Formats: sequence, structure tokens, C-alpha cells
Amino acid sequence: MIFISRELKPDSPLRNWAEQSGAAIHAQSLLRFSAVAFTPPAAADWWFFYSARAVRFAGGEVPSGVRVAAIGGSTATALLGRSLPVDFCGDGHPGRAAEDFLAVADGRRVFFPRARQSRLSVQTALADRLTVLDAVCYDNLPVPPAGPIDARTYIFTSPLNVAAYLDHYPLPAGARVVAIGPSTGSELARRGIDCRWPAEPSEEGLVQLLAGRPA
Repeated sequence: MIFISRELKPDSPLRNWAEQSGAAIHAQSLLRFSAVAFTPPAAADWWFFYSARAVRFAGGEVPSGVRVAAIGGSTATALLGRSLPVDFCGDGHPGRAAEDFLAVADGRRVFFPRARQSRLSVQTALADRLTVLDAVCYDNLPVPPAGPIDARTYIFTSPLNVAAYLDHYPLPAGARVVAIGPSTGSELARRGIDCRWPAEPSEEGLVQLLAGRPA
């Protein structure tokens, strides 16, 4: 069985691949999300979104005339789904996205609507090259499962999801562990857990990674 720490849509590429491969899949977010009231900045050249979740909670506040950035493809898709422009799209890796973003935003005022538990990866990397405007727009609290989840493959989709599970339950010996991207992978590595992550932090990327080995 495959466990992934997020809910999946009925047409999820990962769910479809698992079903076609004959693998059971257990999709369960280990976080609870809630909106946090915030005041958008009066003057910003850019709004930079870390996640589709941030788009959900703050996308409706983007003023006209402001340029909009997404850390990766999934966030860009969420922005387009709200009829918002995507003036910059990174590759989903915080370090590379920050470096590429400088090419268009060096010296500008950039607003980062974010989760309370965010690691601040992009704005920390860019703090000396642009003016960082920051506000918490949603809360993300860990909600551990009621008991351990028995799977052969564990896919963790954020560092906080890693903590929500591994602070309470160990992984079984021999389990395959996959991270959605390098930030989650770093948290797993910090805990001494070997893992891999896809070239692209998306369900399609996960499918490409998993398809090379039965789940």
C-alpha cells in the first residue's frame, strides 16, 4: 500500500497510476488548515505564493496591477484557476526558484502571504536583495493519525506532515520513503531517514519516480 499525506482528487494522476498498477492508496492529510485575518500591504510590486493553499486563503486579496509569482507549477495552476496572472513560475525548488526570481524582482518590494509554520525559505534567501513584506494568511496545525499507517511506500508532502507522523509513530523496517521535494526531504534526512524526491514536485513527478519500482 502507498500512503500519501494529502487528500487526492478523484482524477488524481497518482491515484490513477496506483489503481492501474494494482496498488492500494491511502491519502490522508495530517494537517488542519484555517484562515488567519491579515492586512495586505499597501504598496508591493510582487505577490509571491509558496503554495496552492496560500492561493486559496490569500488569492482573493491580490490587488490589480501587482505582478504575481508562483514557486512551482501546482501553485501556478491554482493561481490560473482563480483568473490571476502568473508573471513568474519557479520549478518548485525553493533555492532555484529564489535565484531565478531575482532576475525579475531584484530590488523590488515583494509580499509573501504564507502559513504560520512556513520555513520562510524564499524570503530568507532573498532578504538582502529585495524588500520582504510578510504576513501569515493561514494556520496549519499537525493532526496525527489515530494509529500507525501500515504501508510499503510513504509519501510525505511537507515538513510539517513529516512531524505530524514521525513524532508519534516509527516507520516500518524496509519501507520506501518519498518526499514531495527538497524541503520535505531535508526534514526526513534530519531525522535520519533515507528518501528520494521527484525532479518536479507534483503528482506527475511522483508517478514518474514511483513507476520505476513497484509500490
